Formats: sequence, C-alpha cells, structure tokens
Amino acid sequence: MVLGATFAGPLHPAGDSLAVGRPFLAALLVIAGLLLRGRMGWAAVAGGVVALAPILWAMRPVEKPEPGQGIVVYQKNLLYSVDDPAQIAADIRDSGADVALLQELSAQNGELTGMLADVLPHQAVCPSNTPGTVSILSRWPFQGEPYCATGVGLAWVRVALPQGEAAVASLHLDWPWPQSQPEQVAQLLPMLRDLPHPVILAGDFNAVPWSQTVASIAEATGTNRAGPLRPSFSLGGLPITIDHLLAPEGWTAVTEMRPGLGSDHQGQRATLVP
Repeated sequence: MVLGATFAGPLHPAGDSLAVGRPFLAALLVIAGLLLRGRMGWAAVAGGVVALAPILWAMRPVEKPEPGQGIVVYQKNLLYSVDDPAQIAADIRDSGADVALLQELSAQNGELTGMLADVLPHQAVCPSNTPGTVSILSRWPFQGEPYCATGVGLAWVRVALPQGEAAVASLHLDWPWPQSQPEQVAQLLPMLRDLPHPVILAGDFNAVPWSQTVASIAEATGTNRAGPLRPSFSLGGLPITIDHLLAPEGWTAVTEMRPGLGSDHQGQRATLVP
C-alpha cells in the first residue's frame, strides 16, 4: 500500500515526497515475497519488480557520443556554505563545459564566476528564494538579456549555440510537500511553457526522476531527462537522484557524474547532440 502511494504524485504532492522511497520499498517487497513464497509471496515479488524495473532500466549504461560532438553542459548545486570553490572551478574547467548551470552561488563561493571568466565569459547570476542564487555561465554569447524569476529560483537566457539558438535555464526547487515545492512549481509552469524552444534546463529539483514534478517540468519545456540515472545526493545515508538535466526532445543526451568537491551534491556533465 505504501509502495502504491509513491505513484500518487499526479493526485497529491505528498506522492512525490513518498516517491523518494520507491526503489527501496520495491526492493524490500521483492525480498519479502521471496522469503514468504506462495501465492501472496509471488504477488509481492511481481509488484516489486513492476515498480523497480523502470528504475533499473533508467540506470543502464548509455553509449557516449564521439569526442568533440555536441554541447557539453555542466550542472551542480555548489552548496552555499562552501568558502573555497577552487576545486569546483577546476572541475568545471576540466570537464570542457560549454555551459555551466549552477545553484546556490553565494557570498562564500561567489569567486567561482571570476575563476571561470576566461572560458565561460557570458554570465548571468540571479537571486533565488532558496539558499544562494542560480546562475548560467556560457562559452557562447547571450542573445538578449537574461531573465531572473527571483521568487521561484529560475534563471534563463537565449544562447547562441553553434547548432543554433536555444533557451538555457538553471533551476533550484524547494523541498517537496509539505515544503513549498508544489506552490513553486505551479508558479513556474506557465513561465516554462513560454520558453522558446529548444530548451536546455538543469538544476537541483529536490525531486526524484519518476516524480510528478520532474514529469510536469519536462512536459512544459518539451524535454526529456538526460541519462543514465545516477545518485547525486545522500538523504540520511540513502543515495537519491534529485539533480537533473533536461534536454530537448529528439536530442541525444548522455550524462556522467562528477565529484562533490566540498558540496553535498555531485555535479553532472552532459553531452547533448541535436
């Protein structure tokens, strides 16, 4: 019954909060069913497998594009209290990022933008309702002024990519229900639907990949979550995936995780090929 409630996100935001535990509950159900055996046991195994299979499939390795292909996007929640961002700056530089989408930029770690100004000179920094700010750093020039949706943790700007212009966005959501994420997403969705396509969006969603929150944002922006699925944060010792990069539908998108380097979130590097 609790496992079933993890699918209730479309009905009530509490479902997204419970969805964090879906893979762990499903695995426990499979183990319990194998121990129990009999008709009820096999029914439990079947239920656990049905819930777990899409998650395991999303974790499968994905073939990487050839070197030099596509757009390299780096996403990371920096952790606002990090006071020496030099290692993170070096990792962004070493990743070959063309665009960096960052969250929790703060007075403590704010030197990071200057450290990267020579390789990512086009920069937008927008105050956020959540700790720190959201920011966009780009190798390529902006087309028009960046837009800061300060109250809902969103920054976006049109970027002149070699493959054509795209809307690029950095997002930081609050924690799910009973915190303010549902209200925040409700305010964001009309803005996201109005973004010019194609859209590249990444950030700390504080929501798992199979949540209604991620699904609704992907639908609003005409995007798909880039994979494979890998944990990006530890919640009470449990590895969970709450940092996401959404790429335009029809694009090839492959991510790889980067180290924490003082932050409580791992970064991710994605290669996007239109």
